[in-house]
Amino acid sequence: MDFTALAPLLGTIQKSMAEANAERKSTVLVGKAGGGAVSVAIRGDLTVDKVQVAPAAALGDAAMLEDLIGAAVNDALRQHRDRFGGTPEEQMQKILKKGGGGGGLLGGLFGK
Repeated sequence: MDFTALAPLLGTIQKSMAEANAERKSTVLVGKAGGGAVSVAIRGDLTVDKVQVAPAAALGDAAMLEDLIGAAVNDALRQHRDRFGGTPEEQMQKILKKGGGGGGLLGGLFGK
């Protein structure tokens, strides 16, 4: 392992993490259910931005509407996991893979 490569690599990792945080803050994911009758927009920081319910869906059965809202939230959360990773480990792997090159950000540490 080449430890002299570690210092510049840490700066690269910090930059990549800052970029990932900025992307997450600016991202809005929209989950839909019932053919679009219900949509829920969440931000990358997992806060709900907006909930929209079509008038026809609001006039129906309350239990059905609750199910549609839950399904729309789950759809938005699935999109979040797909984009950013579902666990901290997956999130870090995605950040490290964005480093480019054959080995990503860590490729330089372990030689060629």
